Amino acid sequence: MTFTVALLSFAILTMILLANQIFFTYATQGFGYGWSSNRKSEVSFSPLAKRISNALDNQVASAAYIVPVLAVAAIVGLQDPAAQTAALLVIIGRAAFSVLYYTGIPFVRLLGFLLANLSTLFILYSIFTSGLI
Repeated sequence: MTFTVALLSFAILTMILLANQIFFTYATQGFGYGWSSNRKSEVSFSPLAKRISNALDNQVASAAYIVPVLAVAAIVGLQDPAAQTAALLVIIGRAAFSVLYYTGIPFVRLLGFLLANLSTLFILYSIFTSGLI
């Protein structure tokens, strides 16, 4: 997977998580919830709704370190096949993390988190050892 495609895939995954949160909120809180400025101060969300929200929050937070690494790899033209495979693993890891987060099973999502983060570190290592910067 090229780094540009990985960046686009990361953006699509983020948009899917956002849409999932919006649609789930509308389905459980009613359509008026999203359009009302007069919401109840005490709104209760189910554990699944909280996990959906937390998965999106984690995706946005991970963008702070994954997107710059993928962008630099794309800009400098890194052509290392192992690093390109790592870019694919970043996307697979983030997608797995999100799906596993929804299940609510403790620590299982750590596998996806580790896959994405270790792959990101490998891409960063490849950038620095490539001699392109």
